[in-house]
Amino acid sequence: MSDYQFPSWRRLIFLAGLIAILLLTLTPSVTKGNINVRVYALLPQGIVKHFYSSFTGIQVHVAGLPDSNGWSSIGKNPTGSTVDLIPQSSQLIPSVVLVTSLPSGRYDSIKMSFANSTLVLQNGVKIPIATGPSLVASATISVPPNGNGDLLFVLSFDYSLLIATNPSISTTITQVNSF
Repeated sequence: MSDYQFPSWRRLIFLAGLIAILLLTLTPSVTKGNINVRVYALLPQGIVKHFYSSFTGIQVHVAGLPDSNGWSSIGKNPTGSTVDLIPQSSQLIPSVVLVTSLPSGRYDSIKMSFANSTLVLQNGVKIPIATGPSLVASATISVPPNGNGDLLFVLSFDYSLLIATNPSISTTITQVNSF
């Protein structure tokens, strides 16, 4: 015989409450939020006036999942448009590479892959660069339910490779900010 002195229906209420809490905690998010991805290039003042580039794809990694899975493609930049990675003096905020909707939650990494790029020099000469690297950065990215999140990449390019006889892209991610 049990020493529990309250009626058995109280046990059922407690068990039902416990199951409800577990279900709410463990179910995946069904709300979505928007994320704006911006990219900014750090290049010294020199002969490069513009650096137009497009990205073949951007992926985010769900926080807490192993690195082998948990990657979600959030898309390509719209209609393959190119973005000037060097902000001009009239441009206070870097251009948006991608605006997309994704499930709200926390993400811990992001991948970006460069596509075709074009350098425009001060004298107006355009130099095409066929492909570029795939970049991976660790950052805490929060996407609020029914809200907006901003993500800013600050890239540091190897200037000597950009202006070489056979130009190529070599870059590192200097900083990733999530707002």
